[in-house]
Amino acid sequence: MPGSASKLLPKEWKATLSLPQSLFPNRPLTNTRQRYLETSTKELYQWQQATRSAQPERHGKFVLHDGPPFANGPLHIGHALNKILKDITCRFQLSLGKRVDYVPGWDCHGLPIEVKALGQQKNASSDGNGVKEPSEIRNIARRLAHDAFLAQKEAFQEWGIMADWDNAWKTMDPGFEFRQLEVFNGMLRKDLIHRKHKPVYWSPSSRTALAEAELEYRDDHESTAAYVKYPLMMDIVDPWSDPAPGDFRPTVHALIWTTTPWTLPANRAIAVHSDFLYLIVRSPLHGRLLIASTATNGLEKVLPEGYTVVGDIQGKDLVGQKYWDMVSGSTTLHRPILHGPFVSSDTGTGLVHIAPGHGIDDYELCQRHGIDTFAPVDDAGCFVKDGLSGWPPELTGKPVLEEGNTSVLNKLEKTRALVKEHTYKHKYPYDWRTKQPVIIRATEQWFADISQIQPVALKSLDTVAFVPKASKARLASFVRNRTEWCISRQRSWGVPIPALYHRDTGQAVMTCLSVEHILRQIRRHGTNSWYTDDEDDPKWIAPSLVALHGRNNLVRGKDTLDVWFDSGTSWTTMEKDGTNQGGAPADVYLEGTDQHRGWFQSSLLTYIAQQFEPTVDGGMARACQAPFKKLITHGFVLDRDGRKMSKSVGNVISPDEIMQGTLLPVDKKNRSQAMGPDVLRLWVVSSDHTSDVRVNTNLLQTNHTLLIKYRNTFKWILGVLQDFKGPVEGVTLAFKTPCRMAMLQLRRMVDEVYKHYNNYDYHKAIAEINRYIMQDLSASFMEMAKDALYADAARGRARWQAQVTLLVIHQHLQTVLAPVTPLLIEETWEYTPDYIKENSHHPLQVRWDEQRAVLDGFQDPQLAKDLPMLHKAKEAINSAREQARSVGYGRLSLECFVILQVERSAAQCFQRYLSDLAAIFVVSRVGICIGTPPLQVSYTEWAFTHEFEVDGAKVIAHAYKPSKAKCIRCWKFLAPVGAKAEEALCDRCEAVVEELRHSRPEIF
Repeated sequence: MPGSASKLLPKEWKATLSLPQSLFPNRPLTNTRQRYLETSTKELYQWQQATRSAQPERHGKFVLHDGPPFANGPLHIGHALNKILKDITCRFQLSLGKRVDYVPGWDCHGLPIEVKALGQQKNASSDGNGVKEPSEIRNIARRLAHDAFLAQKEAFQEWGIMADWDNAWKTMDPGFEFRQLEVFNGMLRKDLIHRKHKPVYWSPSSRTALAEAELEYRDDHESTAAYVKYPLMMDIVDPWSDPAPGDFRPTVHALIWTTTPWTLPANRAIAVHSDFLYLIVRSPLHGRLLIASTATNGLEKVLPEGYTVVGDIQGKDLVGQKYWDMVSGSTTLHRPILHGPFVSSDTGTGLVHIAPGHGIDDYELCQRHGIDTFAPVDDAGCFVKDGLSGWPPELTGKPVLEEGNTSVLNKLEKTRALVKEHTYKHKYPYDWRTKQPVIIRATEQWFADISQIQPVALKSLDTVAFVPKASKARLASFVRNRTEWCISRQRSWGVPIPALYHRDTGQAVMTCLSVEHILRQIRRHGTNSWYTDDEDDPKWIAPSLVALHGRNNLVRGKDTLDVWFDSGTSWTTMEKDGTNQGGAPADVYLEGTDQHRGWFQSSLLTYIAQQFEPTVDGGMARACQAPFKKLITHGFVLDRDGRKMSKSVGNVISPDEIMQGTLLPVDKKNRSQAMGPDVLRLWVVSSDHTSDVRVNTNLLQTNHTLLIKYRNTFKWILGVLQDFKGPVEGVTLAFKTPCRMAMLQLRRMVDEVYKHYNNYDYHKAIAEINRYIMQDLSASFMEMAKDALYADAARGRARWQAQVTLLVIHQHLQTVLAPVTPLLIEETWEYTPDYIKENSHHPLQVRWDEQRAVLDGFQDPQLAKDLPMLHKAKEAINSAREQARSVGYGRLSLECFVILQVERSAAQCFQRYLSDLAAIFVVSRVGICIGTPPLQVSYTEWAFTHEFEVDGAKVIAHAYKPSKAKCIRCWKFLAPVGAKAEEALCDRCEAVVEELRHSRPEIF
């Protein structure tokens, strides 16, 4: 060894190595986050909008239509799950070369905002009560919604969401409101809008009608249920019994069971099932009672005094008979017994109390029989005086779900009509906003007729792709079970229903001409003028109506449209330029699974209604298209124990806490755990969003660790590439085997990730990326390549090959991670060497197919076939080395020689890669022998073996102590024995050091 080299101290040998050098930070820097956010979101969206054609034959266009969040309050972890899934979807489509159209929206009307407005108005008034003028409420509500919109938009942008934020739409925008009313008028023109007096879900706490989508059901609701008896008419009883002389009271009573005794004042009939057999049972306390034969199970709990069966009758013979409504105090009021197909034999007595003002089935049954609809309950859910004849006057004004129900039970007990009352726990609807129970109550409301469009709506779903596939059945069931949609709400903050009413009678007046006239005024003056104009302002009355009704006989209505009608018409915001093939304006709708009964359904119904054309002969209408080509649903966010997030429980985790890392312990170096939006996004993508997802500190710690692993991997690769000067070309068959192996492994990963992204299986995509980084890259190729990268000559061919391979890996890692961690990828681009930048595309702008062309250009079928054999051999060698380590030998990976003892049939498999096997197995030397191994294996200080098979042929891996000394520079055991330890160099390092002595004498 030249004398000048011997002057180096052992620790100074690293100056002769090409070690990675990169300024890429181990942790994200908070002072650069805003810049990376700007370039990876706003600037990227603007770039692709400007540079990518929307013509399908060139690049194509991808439209993700936003399900609008409610503009009320701060964002929560569920918002993060939803918006980040959408962003990942858009970014993947961008990588396919498409122009992405994603315009965020906000739902701005509705009760919660109005309640806040009422509260502010009340606090601002001098008497503390406030003046509930609709115009004033609307002004406050608009300001509240706008403030929430601005705050939420800023928070969404902090999560790295790429979108057209400058053109975000709101349901309170004048243009949106006008288009929504145009949809309403189109439905009116097709006879799909009607006003009816019928039962609807009514929220006493909100004092408005609710749609099914505005309900949530609790399984632990407790009602006071009751068994109540009604006396049957004598002409039915006569065949069964012979009453005593002078006894004109019936001796048989129909026994009904109800969970809502408060609805009994509205009773109008009793329903039986004509196919059931009914029994007459005799009770010592309650006389003769009529029940279904299937209801005797558990009857001893209702009649603990005992009973006997004394007769029976077919249900069909009961239909058409009468009973006396003596519960209300009348001895002359006769009511009918009807056949009800909904009567069940599973619960109750087989006889159902019918109150058409308080039940949907009840209403439809009574409509068929011409029975009036009656509901003596006001907007607050309290009994009203009218219609309570025979019931105690103190019932008036009492809440039906509380004291009112108790008073009814008291009345029943006094009249001896009450057989038994008991507490009953069951599923019950609640107002999803106020969390208070609702009632069913008949009121005058506006309805959309779904029955006409239902068949074509269901048919349109056949052309929609559902993710997951089972969600199709869920949406279809909601559509199939809905014949009408109550679209009117008794609120001030919303889009007004353009209806006029007779001042004296309250009769509604609405025609296509009257609505068109009102829409012209709204286009000029806005919806607020509907509330602010004088009550007698003539501009709202069409001239044709003035001629019919007079100028001052009509007044404007106060009802607003259901907020689901608001957001359900948001498809009107999408461009209609025909670039989306298939007719649907959106490629994807993506929301939580609760939107099957909400936004998904309302969007589908309003869009179908727009296309629907009624047939003259009543035949099947022409086919219609759903507003979405693909419908994706995700679950809800739960804590580690599977519970919903709740402030009262104390298990709420906010997105900011995740981004700032405040939920994780400070590390040993007392560093902040803040990792920014990428760690929040990594949690989202790591979760299987097709079901409910969990969030807890253990999961967040795992994602935190993964993100650090990504950063360290990029830092190492960027460090290795700092001195790379090309030429930039693809990996070829002339490359070393480790590089070719890395290409095959990379292609497998990229193919798998593409498949998973394309199928919206994002958690599977990130799992494959993680597997690749941990196993194929960090534990395999990086270890194989370090010797050539660090110890070979800086411009050596093996080192250049490894750099070229790592450049390809680096660029593909950027591509596959770009949808998930865009800030990280933007940051890696900033630290990428200039030479590489000049010869590459920006990783957030690169097309997947262009990047993939590099991989497609590399084909190595022989190596692909032999890879399993090489992996088996490496596993066997590692097993033998582990045996050595377990007894204190071969602690260093390179402190090992290997002999593969093979049968002749398997020899060729290893011989074709012989020159690269040491690098592949990360040992100092590898040899192959057929038959008996060399003597040095037997006479070395230590040797361990592990046996495996290759295509049925036995192979024995011998790992043994090297017969050479450790090279002080590269640590391979290939230096001459006998040299001083601090001067021992292998032949390769000797040559490199000699070259460095001339080219860089300053290091010696």
